[in-house]
Amino acid sequence: MLNFFYFPQIDSTQKWLIRQIKDSKIATPACVLSDFQTQGIGSRDNQWESVENALLFSFALSLEDLPKDLPLQSSSIYIGFLFKEWLLSQGLPIWLKWPNDFYLQDQKVGGIITQKVGDKLVCGIGFNLLSCSYASVGLDWKREEKAHKIKAFLSFVFEFPTWSYIFENYKVEFYKNLEFAFHFQNHKIDFRDVSLCEDGSVLWNNQKIYSLR
Repeated sequence: MLNFFYFPQIDSTQKWLIRQIKDSKIATPACVLSDFQTQGIGSRDNQWESVENALLFSFALSLEDLPKDLPLQSSSIYIGFLFKEWLLSQGLPIWLKWPNDFYLQDQKVGGIITQKVGDKLVCGIGFNLLSCSYASVGLDWKREEKAHKIKAFLSFVFEFPTWSYIFENYKVEFYKNLEFAFHFQNHKIDFRDVSLCEDGSVLWNNQKIYSLR
């Protein structure tokens, strides 16, 4: 049974959930939703800027529930691709840019961060629904609808397809990255200069890269 929590405002849904897990105050699976974060976590330890309306939520599940063939280093790709697939079912043509960003055509509209906390996996997602300042998908979901949508997405996640199934589908869409570059250890790397490995990493200069954090 899912433990679901809501706060109108919070420092960070991910930080809150991690605190609860470390203090053994919460049972998994668990999810927390907020309308506004004062210290939202973005990629590469940047702060995620809140917009007028966004899906801001984190959830935790037991590692033992994950598919046995999942490389834990690529859990962002696994969960992120499932979120992308669920968004497609909602009529939103989003794609997952390696390794953890959600894009609408060539504009970033969200991201996912996953991390292992003890024997749990904590996943934080920020997704811009409506904004005047940042790219968004132009939707104005209210709190009740957000909660309903997130619970539907989590039901989708909890079917736990294998990593091999997710990766085969992700691999087909990887070409969408090729117009982009990323920064890693003071290098700007063109996606055309890397190859995607079976464990979700990219190979560059004989080095496997799993994350940009």
